Amino acid sequence: MKKKQILCLVLIVCALALSACGQQQEVFPNQPKPYEETLPQATEAPAASAESGNSQQVTTEGQQIFDFDSGDYNPASEEDAGEELTATQNAPTPAPTVRGEYAGATPVLIDPIDKPTPTPLPTLKFTYATYTADAMHISFQAPEGWIVETDTADNYVLTYPNMSMDYAARIEIRTVAVNKNYTKNELTKELKGMLDTLQGSGEFSSFDPSQTASRDFIDGNGIYAAYKATRKEDGVGVAGRIIVNCVNKQLYILHCSYPRAMADTFAENVYNKVRRTMKIVQQTQQ
Repeated sequence: MKKKQILCLVLIVCALALSACGQQQEVFPNQPKPYEETLPQATEAPAASAESGNSQQVTTEGQQIFDFDSGDYNPASEEDAGEELTATQNAPTPAPTVRGEYAGATPVLIDPIDKPTPTPLPTLKFTYATYTADAMHISFQAPEGWIVETDTADNYVLTYPNMSMDYAARIEIRTVAVNKNYTKNELTKELKGMLDTLQGSGEFSSFDPSQTASRDFIDGNGIYAAYKATRKEDGVGVAGRIIVNCVNKQLYILHCSYPRAMADTFAENVYNKVRRTMKIVQQTQQ
């Protein structure tokens, strides 16, 4: 009987001992395990704003960004139509590189040096007078008060007297005796030769002639061309027109040149005025 009681007491003591050990090793979910190093919790990576190749527009701080790699962006949308460029005009200053979020915005000049104030063009008013080149047997109307030069019998020159302009406008009329009346093709060849002579004179760093065309001049249909050029010595822009016709075995050549910035003004009010009014006052005898 005593053995059974002792055995029961031993079992009870063992049960109590096992229970105490289990309570000391219990770990709560929110607490680190005993003797285990506490590590910093990893931060979850943010989701990508746009997948590669996605053509959607992404917004950053209220500004729109275009995905240039998507194929939807058109760089031509940033270009200014501007004015038409020719071979004789100075190349434009390249646009500065802009960040993607500012693409399409109009740049603002912050330095006055970036935008020099252009020299204002003078307002020209023309009063016309009749000029007569007796040795050449012609008369015409041209702006009054221009300086006349008649060094030879077959050359008559008028020069604009305003010295404030970077290039003095000039009217030059020449006559050349030939052995026959020229056809249209021969007049065209003669005119192209004059343009080639100007281009090869060494006076200009660039020379851009137009194609030839026909126009009324001296009792018939003349052949003319326009040109734009840049003077080599100072970079001044020049423009001009040349027209030629043949009447009674005589070539009549009108060449007007003027500042390129005022080409329209001089072409209409000077060149066209001389061309329309020039006439033969006495036929040359051959």
